[in-house]
Amino acid sequence: MSTLLEDLPNELIIEIFNYTKIRDLLFTFWNLNIRFNQLIHSLKYLSLVLTKNETYENILFPQQIVRIVIVTLDNINLSSFINLRTLILNLANENHLKQIQSDILPNLIYLSLSISFDFQSKEQLTSEIFSNRFSSLRYADLGKIAMPNFLSWSESPSLRSILIVSLNINIIPLILQSCPQLTHFRVQIIDEHALDLSSLPIISNHQLKKIIFIQSPTSKFVFDILNILYLIPNVKQIDLRLCTRSFIDLIKLISKNFIYLNRFDCHIIEYPNKDENININIIRNIHSCYSCIQCTLREDNFCLYTTNRLKI
Repeated sequence: MSTLLEDLPNELIIEIFNYTKIRDLLFTFWNLNIRFNQLIHSLKYLSLVLTKNETYENILFPQQIVRIVIVTLDNINLSSFINLRTLILNLANENHLKQIQSDILPNLIYLSLSISFDFQSKEQLTSEIFSNRFSSLRYADLGKIAMPNFLSWSESPSLRSILIVSLNINIIPLILQSCPQLTHFRVQIIDEHALDLSSLPIISNHQLKKIIFIQSPTSKFVFDILNILYLIPNVKQIDLRLCTRSFIDLIKLISKNFIYLNRFDCHIIEYPNKDENININIIRNIHSCYSCIQCTLREDNFCLYTTNRLKI
């Protein structure tokens, strides 16, 4: 005995529709009958991937789309997607970037921008994000961003997770000050600026739980990472990919000052190597989180320490 799709209960059809691409819904099921139209209109969490030469203007239900991935340089009008929660720009242009405004996308929760956008193109957007214009935004992968002009950011309590690439390490305390509820922070610094200790903000009991700090793998510049870490006393996971003068001094200070630490990952270059004779077991015994540390490479004035679980 054969079974038709129409014989299935509404709950099963909706489940099938939830796994169906929007264009397939539109061209295969729309206007087959009143029941299917009603079921399609009942879908609440539709996802749309926009690629080159694809038309989207004929989509009948843009208000039901909550997630869009843009993989095209074609111009797209985002204003009709009023309930958008997630926007991912994998391949995009300045037109897409300019439309990321709080009055156009007021419900945005998740934003991910292509690394191809330069620092200047995102100055206005960055200012809005770190000034609470996107009051629902929780996750922001912003790619390259610049230091703000005149330190103009205000507080953005909604942000929980931020990923950035920046030229200047001094952007880190500014973001921590602007985002008091931030719990996950990944920052890559690609230029060599000293930390301005005189301008460090007074931050009390920040909630950050995980920090990933990355510097250029070819740089031997030593950042003052400890004074950054001291701003986040509640951190539980630290992942450092940098250069230092003394690896053992660094991890001793970390183990001493961060009582909640339960995971430590690293790809740390010690240069010049002044601790060449330290047994790796001495390092591992300093803290339980250091049990995976290994000396991956040792030369006359250079030593590389890594954790074997590190994912680059």
